[in-house]
Parts: sequence; C-alpha cells; structure tokens
Amino acid sequence: MAKEKNVQQTGQLDSDEVRESDKVLLQRQMDEARKSISHTVEEIKDTVESQYESVKKTVSGVLDMREQFHKDPIVWSVGALSAGFALGYTLGYAHKNLETSGRKRSEVAAFADSLVDELSTLGNSLVMPTLNVKIKELFGFDFADLLEEIGETRKTVPAKRAPAKRVPAKSSTGKRTPAKRRTSKD
Repeated sequence: MAKEKNVQQTGQLDSDEVRESDKVLLQRQMDEARKSISHTVEEIKDTVESQYESVKKTVSGVLDMREQFHKDPIVWSVGALSAGFALGYTLGYAHKNLETSGRKRSEVAAFADSLVDELSTLGNSLVMPTLNVKIKELFGFDFADLLEEIGETRKTVPAKRAPAKRVPAKSSTGKRTPAKRRTSKD
C-alpha cells in the first residue's frame, strides 16, 4: 500500500510539474507577445510622429505666405497682377454689356458694382499710399498725381462721335437728285 501511495504521489507530482511547466511556458509566451506588441506600437508611434512632423513642415511652409513671397516675389507679383487683370477685365466686360443691352440690372451686376466699389475704396486707402511711396522712391514721380491727371483728361475730352451719314435728298417727283459738289468757294 505504501507503494501505491508513492505512485499516486509521483503521478500527482508529475501532473503538478506538467501544469507548472505549462504555466511557465504560457507566461513566457505572454511576455514575448507583450514585448512584440510594445515594439510594434513604438515603431508605429515613431512612424506617425515623423510623418506628422513632415506634413507640419510642408503645410507651415506653404501657408506662410510672407515667406513664400520673400522667396519668389516676382512670381507672386505677376500672379496677383494677372488675377487682378482677369477679374477687372471680366467685370468691366460684364458691366459694358449690361449698359449697351439696356436690360434691367441683375443681382449679379449689382454685386459686381458693389464689389468694385469696395475694392476701389480698399485700394485707395491701403494699397495706393504704399504703392505711391515705392514708385516715388524707385522712379521719382508721384503715381497718385499721374492717375488723377489721367482721370481729369478723360473727363474733359469730349467723346468721339461717328460722323453722320449723308443721305441724298429726294425730289418731289420721287427721283433722286445727284448730290451737289462742293467747290472751294463754299
């Protein structure tokens, strides 16, 4: 009987040892999995941080218009001039067509007129003084006075009219009479 007890205890010890070794093996695997997950998370975090910094640098460089203007002032100036010319030409053409067609003013035309008035006020109060100073420094003449002079000349010069077409007078018989020639005595 003592032998049977030893065999039972040995069997219990073996199963306990197996359970312990399985437990140790599972814990080791869990530790390895945690380390692997932590390592992967760190790699993802580093990748995201580097991409965030890259995007932030790119966007801040693009959004900083002052810096961009200082890098390429001619390109920005020509672009602004082109956009202003295109907008002005389009609004002027629309306004001209509205006046010549004699139609009622639409909401778009009213908006265009109010936009032109506001931009004119803004330009005269903010842009023109600065521009005038720079032109005076660079070229030596007063740009505002020049524009004023041009505006006054347009007001004083009468608009050119197309010469009236002469229609020969009809005689009472319904036949046309030849037009009289002018002589130097007239």
